Amino acid sequence: MTIDKMDRRQGPARFIDFSVMPLLLDLDNTLVDRDGAFTNWAPNLFDDEWGGDAADVDWLVRADAHGYTPRDQLARMLIERFNLAASTHDNLVDQLLYEHVDYIDLYPGVRSELVALVDMGVPLIVVTNGDSRQQRLKLERTGLVDVIRGTVISGDFEFKKPDARIFEIAKNLAGHGGTSWMVGDHVEADIAGARQTGCLTAWVSHGRQWMESWNPTLVAAEPAEVLAAVRRSIETNTAR
Repeated sequence: MTIDKMDRRQGPARFIDFSVMPLLLDLDNTLVDRDGAFTNWAPNLFDDEWGGDAADVDWLVRADAHGYTPRDQLARMLIERFNLAASTHDNLVDQLLYEHVDYIDLYPGVRSELVALVDMGVPLIVVTNGDSRQQRLKLERTGLVDVIRGTVISGDFEFKKPDARIFEIAKNLAGHGGTSWMVGDHVEADIAGARQTGCLTAWVSHGRQWMESWNPTLVAAEPAEVLAAVRRSIETNTAR
């Protein structure tokens, strides 16, 4: 069920231009099930040479921290845990970066919602943190590259979400200087970061409780629910 939580900020009411409302989109755990892919891939990392059991798989998934642990650091953690040769480091980093991509899929209902938004004329821009090659491989594997207008990947810059600059680049890529929507699952990187640039925000909660003193514009548990709610909002406001 969608839960509308309107963002009531202090100060005078803002004028919001709904004429061509771009939609900025996080990628991992918003459009694609990144955590599910990593969890499904993780057992493949362990082999007969250095062992590993279900407890080690669970450890790796926890250590991965939804992808936020730097791959260099995670590789060093693996080397220490399994007493591997230091020379395995670079190969481990590559495995951690790219092998789980083969397991990446869109969340249910996401593609149809994105296509419906494109049919409405909504520019879709993916704004994602991460390694540039890795994120582009995900876009290609899922077919998102054929749906979205453009991408802004932190690996191509010296800054990342929640830095306001990455959202401004995305807005410019959409060709729209006014208000935009931002959809994401990460409270700080996606929602707080976009909010500081004046975006309307839609949080994919995955069943989590909102804990901040301020509210996003809307909240829903599943990605397709959030996208549908954003689509309805855009439809309603462009019809006025």
